[in-house]
Amino acid sequence: MSADDAAEPEPERNLGPFDATMLVMGGIVGVGIFFTPGTVAGLVPDESTFLLAWILGGLVALCGAFTFAELGACMPRAGGWFVYLREAFGPLPAFLFAWTILGVVSTGAIAVIAAFCATALNGLVPGVGAVGSVSHLAVGLAIVIGLTTMALMGIRLGATVHGVVMVAKLVAIAALGAAGVAVGFGLGGQGSEAALPVDSVPAEPVGLAAIALGLVGAALPVFFSYGGWQNLCYAADRVRDPRRVLPRAILGGVVGAVALYLVVNLGFLRAFGLEGLGSRGDFAAALAERVMGEGGRGALQAAMAVSALGVCAVTVLLTPGIYVAMARAGLFFRAYGKLHARTAAPVLALVTQGAVACGYLLWSEQEAWLGPPAEGAMDLDTLTGSVVFAEWIFHALAAAALLRLRRVHPDFVGLGSSWARLAPFGYLLAAIAVVAGNLFATPGLRVVVGLVAVGLGGLVYLAWRPFRPASA
Repeated sequence: MSADDAAEPEPERNLGPFDATMLVMGGIVGVGIFFTPGTVAGLVPDESTFLLAWILGGLVALCGAFTFAELGACMPRAGGWFVYLREAFGPLPAFLFAWTILGVVSTGAIAVIAAFCATALNGLVPGVGAVGSVSHLAVGLAIVIGLTTMALMGIRLGATVHGVVMVAKLVAIAALGAAGVAVGFGLGGQGSEAALPVDSVPAEPVGLAAIALGLVGAALPVFFSYGGWQNLCYAADRVRDPRRVLPRAILGGVVGAVALYLVVNLGFLRAFGLEGLGSRGDFAAALAERVMGEGGRGALQAAMAVSALGVCAVTVLLTPGIYVAMARAGLFFRAYGKLHARTAAPVLALVTQGAVACGYLLWSEQEAWLGPPAEGAMDLDTLTGSVVFAEWIFHALAAAALLRLRRVHPDFVGLGSSWARLAPFGYLLAAIAVVAGNLFATPGLRVVVGLVAVGLGGLVYLAWRPFRPASA
């Protein structure tokens, strides 16, 4: 730990096991589960491959969870991921990571999720319009500003509010999955179409090549849905007894999220069949409506809004720990390392993060205030792709960092299991595959935004180098 790290007093460690576990699950279970299953169903050849894609994605998530559980337990400091990269590879990779998180990954994700929440409220709350309307943009901006304001009041309050939201979200999503299974077996639902059709004709045998291609294509959307297990490490300095609580919260949260996703996807599959699931974008709303009647669609929209709000809150609340660590390491303006005297909130870091996220909202929804965008302009789908691509570059580095720190750092004694020892190897291979898949299969602007963010960070690092302390 450098002198810069120790210059500021440590905040109170007031996140217990429940808060920590809910924050992990809240960072994973968000908006993806409401639309990603349809995307995956359109990419795989049969139902078995569909379920296999989610199982393999869960295994990758567990590899990532074991990796960050060990990193977080051995280095329970503010900034998490930033600290691991700096200790393993030096200041440049750590700075590029933090810069990219601020420049596109977390701020872009906040914008995308806030917009999704506004979309869920369209038709549910009077006056909220569709994407591209001024009211939709205004609601998205209000969500970002509101969550930032909550975070400014302190992580204890934010975690409590999030815990309540998370429990409601888990109940709603689990109920949706159970309803799908029930309807698929003809045990529930309303009206003549209560028992939704599933594939009744035996499918032709699927070759290994088709299965492999389907799994490769499905990897990106599945990983997007499972992402977020690392967020708690950003605020590791707020977790009580971190060497015990932090790994249990990360692993428990990921196991819970994987189990929930498997139940929900099995429910969707039983209710619609593979072809039906892949051919309609409103599968979740259709299922809710058939189970609950006319009010089902509205109830589902409310659940989607709550889910989006929860994951957005986690990102807003925890990510600024990275900017605090970067500032205290002498790699950013010192003011970003300051905490509020009463709430211990990183005020400048939170305000900057919120401002950049609002900027992305304005850019991605430019139709609301500039008129119809030009062909190929930034939109929410493009922004989502940019977030995934840029982040997974650093997932690969996180796995490599653990492998290096095990060799050179005395604090890394492992988690005591063979699976934990092997996990970072699987995590590293998966991250490399995601980055390569984006480079070769993702439309240009999505990759360009991610690469520009990283490249610009390199230039800023070189410009900053003469001004940073010698210890940085």
